[in-house]
Amino acid sequence: MLMLKMLLFAALCVGSQGLKKLGAGTGPGQALDAMVDMASFGDYVYGAELGGNLKIVDVADKANPVELGEIPRGARGNARAVLVSGDLLYVAWRHAMVVYTLQNPAVPAVLNTFAPQDANRRNDRGIAESAHHIYVAYMNKMTRLESFYVLTKGSLNLVGMYTPALTTETDSLETMDMVHHDGKVYATRASVSHWRISTFLVSDPANPSLHAMKAIPDFGFGRIVHHEGSLYVSEVSNELWRVDAASLSQQPLTVPAAVTGKLCSDVQFRGSRMYLACRGAAG
Repeated sequence: MLMLKMLLFAALCVGSQGLKKLGAGTGPGQALDAMVDMASFGDYVYGAELGGNLKIVDVADKANPVELGEIPRGARGNARAVLVSGDLLYVAWRHAMVVYTLQNPAVPAVLNTFAPQDANRRNDRGIAESAHHIYVAYMNKMTRLESFYVLTKGSLNLVGMYTPALTTETDSLETMDMVHHDGKVYATRASVSHWRISTFLVSDPANPSLHAMKAIPDFGFGRIVHHEGSLYVSEVSNELWRVDAASLSQQPLTVPAAVTGKLCSDVQFRGSRMYLACRGAAG
């Protein structure tokens, strides 16, 4: 079984003064600790915690975040990935995708739900968005084949899907993260012995297809982002890779001395600056 990625060991916010570590927090639990994914809306952060619930945290006071409550996992299974788009919160639970309205951001309300017809399907991680669509992947735990879904934003109506037709060496590849750019979705995917970056064509959303796939070094369970024609993939064993979006060729990058030897699992850009989130450090 694939080991669960801890996306953020230290929760960070970016302000006019740069990068700042948030406090440990107060409330029902330790706010912003041990999250596998998180997203923000105004002064609120929504975090998928290791225990599977979705935490709701008030970060109006950046030094003292306050946990307001949680949405329990229930029959949907663990929360695996979160994304905020406009005033909607998308959560990929283990067995279903749910979109919530944030009219009251302290108490998200269910708007729509999408559940794959096959009850055996499960999500590992990753959501991507374009102007009109949401992209997510669910694996059939019996056949070990993962399907890639295109859903309409808001309604979560199924627009198109792609499922591998044959059993190949790519069996058991599970999506760790994904990002959309210019009619393509780039996904980091892994199994016990294979590590891949895959490119899905989604310019025709009703007929998504696998366009390219390339092996990459064992990068752990990294975040993938797109910036100025390149993909950047972070690795929990402290490596950072720049990947050409067209050829998928890779180039290792040197991480800052401040985070050398740390477990770095998130990379983000703010303008021309890159930020790494690591265990006990940031750069």
